[in-house]
Amino acid sequence: MARLCLLAVRAADKAWKGVDPLRVRESWNRTNVDFITLFAALQTRAASDAMDSSTLMLAEQGDYVRPDGIANPMAFGTGFAPSGIDLESYFSIPVTRTLQAIKSGVGESDAMQIGRATLRQMSTQALEDTSVSAMGVSITQRAGVGYVRVESPDCCPRCAILAGKYFRHSQNFLRHPKCHGTTIPCKGRDKAEKQGWITDPMDRFNRMSEAEQDRVFGHADAQAIRDGADIYQVVNAHRGMRPVGRGNISMTTSEGTSRYGWSRMIRKYEYGQRQRRRLTPEGIYSFNLPREQTIELLKREGYILPDKWREQVPELRRSQWLHNNDYRQGRHEELTAAQKRLLNARLRYEAALDGRNPYQSGKPVTPDVLAKAENSYRRWLSSNGEKYIQ
Repeated sequence: MARLCLLAVRAADKAWKGVDPLRVRESWNRTNVDFITLFAALQTRAASDAMDSSTLMLAEQGDYVRPDGIANPMAFGTGFAPSGIDLESYFSIPVTRTLQAIKSGVGESDAMQIGRATLRQMSTQALEDTSVSAMGVSITQRAGVGYVRVESPDCCPRCAILAGKYFRHSQNFLRHPKCHGTTIPCKGRDKAEKQGWITDPMDRFNRMSEAEQDRVFGHADAQAIRDGADIYQVVNAHRGMRPVGRGNISMTTSEGTSRYGWSRMIRKYEYGQRQRRRLTPEGIYSFNLPREQTIELLKREGYILPDKWREQVPELRRSQWLHNNDYRQGRHEELTAAQKRLLNARLRYEAALDGRNPYQSGKPVTPDVLAKAENSYRRWLSSNGEKYIQ
């Protein structure tokens, strides 16, 4: 994969040299034909190598699981990026970035460097995503096989907390553009645990120096983790974050405050309070409070978890169900992601027909709600739960 990415970067540099700073889009459209053709061939090679490596990695573990069919790596080199758009449109983004930079007053030479760097990054990203997609196809074809997520040392905190986790074949592999995560196929979680591949992100955190912790996670987040906060709660709080008042220091987030969010349940069951947004660690530390009060705030905002909290969560969530879901327990996790989407859409539609609002508990079922539930069910039924259909 490293060699293929290097080839893609060299080809990108060669193609970008033919771009005229005075006619960026027109000159790129003339010079990109050979590059796009070569890139499609590299995608095929990346897919083929990924499929080969998946079978070899299973064999190294003493396992061979016969696939339900023989995957075709040529299908990954048909002129489309992993995101689903055609390569010509995909690789027009560096051109757009260059033109935007020039329009904003950036010098001509610097703007061209921005476009070149963007083209390089998008090339390697698309190849790595193609490899991951092909590996996912190979894993999905083999009954009982899942994967362990592996990350590079320079990955972002959001990807770092997922490293060393086992996922079923139906769980999507998502990563950030500058992170180089990949997968190791494995026949079941028990086998992965015996191999020693299931790891705790706190192990990596504790091996870092304090300066390195601050660099990777940010000072406030790293300090919160050192003070006893749950690493998953701290890192995931960055989703839904926004500033409060002047400046960008005191921050709040909506992450964890949904119906089944841990922070909201902690505030409700431990403190008897309602919660719509919560402070981030950065917002908490910006108050410069004494240590005891800071720790109490971290507990109240759901970063330091109550004792045995993880064991309490299933029962607390069960108490908040809108209707009895017992029949789905133990069976629902055997479904693929597409099957889950279709099943959930059907259950929402049936709940609306029965007079229960599936979107807002306790609210009346209006014609708008019925129409929304029916349209959602029809949409997923037509695609059999798949997000993208050709």
